[in-house]
Amino acid sequence: MTDDLHAVLARLDAWLEANAPADHAALNPPATPDGIDAIADRRFPLHPELATWLGHHDGVTATKGHGGPGVILPKGFILLSAEGMRAGQRTMEEAIAEWVDENESEDPGLRDIYDGAYGYLFHVRWVPLATDITGGKLIIDHRGGDRFGNVLYGLHGGDNEGPMKVWDSLSHMFQDLFVALTEGTAIRLPGYADPVRPHVSGTANHAFVRWE
Repeated sequence: MTDDLHAVLARLDAWLEANAPADHAALNPPATPDGIDAIADRRFPLHPELATWLGHHDGVTATKGHGGPGVILPKGFILLSAEGMRAGQRTMEEAIAEWVDENESEDPGLRDIYDGAYGYLFHVRWVPLATDITGGKLIIDHRGGDRFGNVLYGLHGGDNEGPMKVWDSLSHMFQDLFVALTEGTAIRLPGYADPVRPHVSGTANHAFVRWE
């Protein structure tokens, strides 16, 4: 699994460098081991594929927002840095603590916050991977069992359901991304009516991927 992800990321890097150099330039250098470890900070085991991805690139720097170079995922999702992931996980943890404080009088068992998703928006073992312009997120699920490592989509303001699984793993996500880029196939995310296909916009060193 992790070894497969190394290979997929190497192929993806090579394709971007050759065909969308502005996107390739937006990919950050690898995260530090300390930065990767700080995401979970011994709260739960960090999925090895997430560590592998961050060991290649510490997210992206998309200087022109959600529609310019660096937005290699569909629907304007920008890949977060390790620090962004850590901050997002802590935000969920804090939101759960507040929710438990407000509702504990009705159910004292709510103090065991590591066993359930509270409200429908937060879980302490969800680590945000990428965010879009509306506040939606792609999330790496760190709950146990078959859910461990799933890529979820959701957390828009006003959602009335929990996040939905989109990919079984980061390997599958990046493999689908690579196939879409190289073969022009479509990707559809839950919550969006239409699938989108990638197109290269611009020329020479300014070329980057757009999803339409």
